[in-house]
Amino acid sequence: MMELLTFSLCLFGFNGFALAKFNHFKDVFKKRPTELQRKQLLIVAWISILLSLVIFVVTQGSYGALLFCGFMSVSVLIITTFYNLLTGYVKLFSVLNAALITVSGLFLALK
Repeated sequence: MMELLTFSLCLFGFNGFALAKFNHFKDVFKKRPTELQRKQLLIVAWISILLSLVIFVVTQGSYGALLFCGFMSVSVLIITTFYNLLTGYVKLFSVLNAALITVSGLFLALK
């Protein structure tokens, strides 16, 4: 379950990086982001990526850094596919990913 949480955080972070770009944000929401929205997306994305790295290293040791690199690569591939081919589903994907982070985080907290 820990791997699911960290993978979801990676996806969430790279989705935030993509939405911080003007063109991607405009494709998804049909308007340009404000400068404040762009900065907030970047901050949340960095926090998500760094939190994923910290969780991996704390739970897996040095092997966690290797897993983190692999999960980052897969996350970027998935995000790239969504923004190039499935732009209409980015909102749904983002909501499902946020729900997955919440459920897996709650499951680990209650465990």
